[in-house]
Amino acid sequence: MGRFFKFWFIIFLSAMAAISCNPKTRAKSPLEAVMEATRTAPTPAPVGIAPSPQGPSQQSIKEEIPEEVIEALAEILLESEGEESHPLPFYFLPQNERGNVDWVAAIELGVIDPMDDLDPQKQSLPPMDFDVVFKVKGDLPDVVYPHYPHTLWMDCKNCHPSIFVMRAGVNQVTMDAIAKGEFCGRCHGKVAFPLSDCNRCHSKPKPGKPFIIPRAPG
Repeated sequence: MGRFFKFWFIIFLSAMAAISCNPKTRAKSPLEAVMEATRTAPTPAPVGIAPSPQGPSQQSIKEEIPEEVIEALAEILLESEGEESHPLPFYFLPQNERGNVDWVAAIELGVIDPMDDLDPQKQSLPPMDFDVVFKVKGDLPDVVYPHYPHTLWMDCKNCHPSIFVMRAGVNQVTMDAIAKGEFCGRCHGKVAFPLSDCNRCHSKPKPGKPFIIPRAPG
């Protein structure tokens, strides 16, 4: 009786293992659902690209994404809620010592190769290697804006003149405005390093003053 029971118990365990390892019966993870939905999504017909000053609407973008992909991505975001992690596509990009995406390293390593313009025939401009210093009140280090890492992969018209007017003393840049998404806040805190990484910008000490690294609240 004991041998008979052991025999059928082993058969039962083997069957359960086979079922759990079978991709047809095993529940898919959110990432697997995204990849499968992307592979099985119908290929859209080619369309002409026309410049649009307003850009595509969120509704038109949503209509082009399969519903299965949207649902799977939403599940991933819900599962990672509260975790300090990058969105899924950012995991494949190099990061700095603070865990933020290092976009310059991504370009120099060839991980990404951004285009300057939608027109592939347009000649690229070389990066502009000079800095702009923003004077800061008090003893805090002044802000140094390096043009090189920005123009390495962005065209001048991304910032000028809609975000920054190219005239000294005209742009009233404040941390309050940046935190509200103006000036540097158009990118930083969204896709570029966050505002809490203070000494990345406040990097030039006042003459005769110690290098005081500001700390973001919290």
